Parts: sequence; C-alpha cells; structure tokens
Amino acid sequence: MTQAVYFCSGDLGPPEYHHYGLAAPLYTHFTYPIRRYADVIVHRLLAASLGIDKLPLVFQDRAQLTSIADNLNYRHRNAQMASRASVELHTLIYFRNRPTDTGARIVKIRSNGFIVFVPKYCIEEPVYLTTRAEKGSGQ
Repeated sequence: MTQAVYFCSGDLGPPEYHHYGLAAPLYTHFTYPIRRYADVIVHRLLAASLGIDKLPLVFQDRAQLTSIADNLNYRHRNAQMASRASVELHTLIYFRNRPTDTGARIVKIRSNGFIVFVPKYCIEEPVYLTTRAEKGSGQ
C-alpha cells in the first residue's frame, strides 16, 4: 500500500483516487482549517466548489496548485522522518544507562538477522547476525 498524497485533480486518473484504508472511491481528509496549511487549502477548495467562497487566484493555476501539493507531500514525508528519528533518539537515550532483560518475539527472519518485537516497550527493531563489514565483504 502506498503512502497517501496530496494531488491536484487531473494530475492522477480516477482509479488512483481510491483510499485503500477506508475502501472509499473518493476521499479527502482535513481537520479544522487553522491547524495545518494543507487543511487551509482543502477547506478553500471545498468552499469554492460548494459556491460558499471565491476560488483564490493562486488555486486557479493548476501548475501552481500541483507545486503546492508536491511541496506539502515533501514536507509531510520530512515531518514523518523527523518524528521517527526523534522517537529513535529518545529511545536510545532512555535505554543508554538502563541495561534491560525482558521478553521479545521474533516476528520476521531475514538472511542477515531477524526482526524482534518487545511487547513491554512496544518496540520492533532488527537484530543483525552479521556486521556491516561482513555484509560488505561478501562473507
């Protein structure tokens, strides 16, 4: 399943509008429009399509709207990566001086190790059986 993205209608074909998680043929999501820039855009476009408000000039230029959607997607991906990196950093800080012995479950086996899930901490991470040097040297 691919990541949901913002796009300008007409840039993608109708089969690509489908929201797999909701099994909905058409879908848009937004919260209160003062919270996020993406929500402001969607709110203004919906208001214009319902005849409640005029369509801002910037949104009448499809190339500009496509550029805005691409930028929103770029920034959303960066925010997700920053969030994940922050969680990883703070997890490492938490465990740095706390040796821990607790149960874990192997959830996936790979050629160079396995993935474990630690229920007590809700952590799922890889355990490597080879070092990067060994992997790189073909051993």
